[in-house]
Amino acid sequence: MDCSCERCQHFCHNKPGWFTPDQIRPLADLLGMAIDELFRRYLTIDTVLLGDGRSTKAIYVLAPAINGRNNGSISQPTDRGTCIWFKDGGCGIHAAKPLECRLADHTTTRDSSNRLRASILAKWVSQKQIVQDLYKKKLKPPQALKRASQQARSLRREASR
Repeated sequence: MDCSCERCQHFCHNKPGWFTPDQIRPLADLLGMAIDELFRRYLTIDTVLLGDGRSTKAIYVLAPAINGRNNGSISQPTDRGTCIWFKDGGCGIHAAKPLECRLADHTTTRDSSNRLRASILAKWVSQKQIVQDLYKKKLKPPQALKRASQQARSLRREASR
């Protein structure tokens, strides 16, 4: 997709889209840098907690960093801001932008956006080691995300009583 309407640009100014694992090497090649340098300079880790009510598993996804935030780190679930590659009303890496950015536009519904994110997330389930190697520290979900997950579980338990 290539759209510069206000709603599409809102995505660029709010929360950058997710890459798939197979997009990282081509992006690094396009920019002429090693993957670890790409990570340190331009990417962040988004974390999603998946659970069945009894146990929770963290899935780690690479996304463009947000201007003014810590690149090469785990982002907070509440982090919002402009994508590091959004320049002059457009995408600075258009040819290699995240799959989510390629497929979402002003016609995307909440339901189709959720399905898109779920399909991208599924590609990252078995890729934790790649993210771990880039991060070079133990991957841990942000405390705020853990708290929100615990609160959601508590609410579901109360609602089922």
